[in-house]
Amino acid sequence: MNQSIFDAQVSFLPCVNCDDTEIETISLGRALVADTWRGKVEELRAEQDPAKQQALKDALPCFTPSGTFSHVSRAGLIKHSGFISVDIDYKPEKGINTALAGTDLKKIISAVPHVAYCGKSCRGAGYVLIIPIADPSKHREYFRALAYHFERAGLEIDRACKDISRKRFISWDESPYINTAAKPWAYTLPEREHTTRETLGRDLNASETAAKVEAVISACEANKWDITESYGDWVRLLSALASTFGESGRNYAHRISALYSGYDYNQTENKYNNLLKHPEYKTQIGTFFYIARTEIGKHDFDNIGL
Repeated sequence: MNQSIFDAQVSFLPCVNCDDTEIETISLGRALVADTWRGKVEELRAEQDPAKQQALKDALPCFTPSGTFSHVSRAGLIKHSGFISVDIDYKPEKGINTALAGTDLKKIISAVPHVAYCGKSCRGAGYVLIIPIADPSKHREYFRALAYHFERAGLEIDRACKDISRKRFISWDESPYINTAAKPWAYTLPEREHTTRETLGRDLNASETAAKVEAVISACEANKWDITESYGDWVRLLSALASTFGESGRNYAHRISALYSGYDYNQTENKYNNLLKHPEYKTQIGTFFYIARTEIGKHDFDNIGL
């Protein structure tokens, strides 16, 4: 799939919580470069009070970079735009993307042939990148690979962007980087088993493993993080629980599965029963942590203690 940001169609929302009847269709290019909302964005950037700044942000219009929607959810997708949106936040107080200090990402992004657009986020501190993809059906797989490669370059991208229906607030940039001939991203990461030493940096004993799994699942529940949306990942997560905990891992399997919007109790039961019966399909618990770390994001995952 290869088209310009000025041809791709996306959904536009006059406010973040508008009714479905208010959703419009506009070009991705207009959402990214129009001067229409410049005044509101500059007002947001000039505001120093965090509460007032948040209120101004929430009042901005939104759009869905990855497609058009009848309602903004994965189930409401009408047509994929052929693009993934990538947020690179700058939050030095949290240790996130400190490498951006004093750096204009737009000036160096031209070395990356896959980026069609790079501009400032609505607050003006971080950046948004728009990247064309070769196959919209691999949206999440491509995003995972992008996250990996950005991490190797020293940058952490917002994992929420893996959601195909992710909204982003309208922004404005006086001189955005635009490449209408950007090369579609077509790379995924190979699936393989991971050890706890590889994922966490050390081996865990049985009690530490149980404590870490409990901590990860509890964090997912508290933050409503769904790490099971990919069917393949869901099976590998349950397989890791079954091979590590046996029957006692069933509750973990249901808790992590229940975070998925399409959760089905009986389907989870049947899948877990099947995995218990077939030990030849065992997955290591390190892979459970690897998937969780990939979906949650390195910064948040590393802050989940035993």
